[in-house]
Amino acid sequence: MVKRLFEVFGLAVMGVGLYFVFSEHTKNNACNVSGANSVSVGMSPSCQHVVYAYFGGFVLVAAGALVAVFGLLATRKAAKKPLANTPSIASQYQWVDPKTGRSA
Repeated sequence: MVKRLFEVFGLAVMGVGLYFVFSEHTKNNACNVSGANSVSVGMSPSCQHVVYAYFGGFVLVAAGALVAVFGLLATRKAAKKPLANTPSIASQYQWVDPKTGRSA
């Protein structure tokens, strides 16, 4: 259950990150075009918040992908794990008559 929660949470974080990337993409292109005409070392304060949100979107996509992959790998490992063939502790203490083969 927790493994599926990690998968869903990772996909949700990736979705939010993709929303930030796609919503800020046009603003980022506009800042790149306006910055190409001016000769300066830094960027204008109006473009800084766009770059921060754009970068944050990429960070969220990467973090969501890591969390989702972690959940998928945990699910895969649990699916490959064989069930224990050893008897339970309760069945170890049942006395069986060696002659008849029945329990007492």
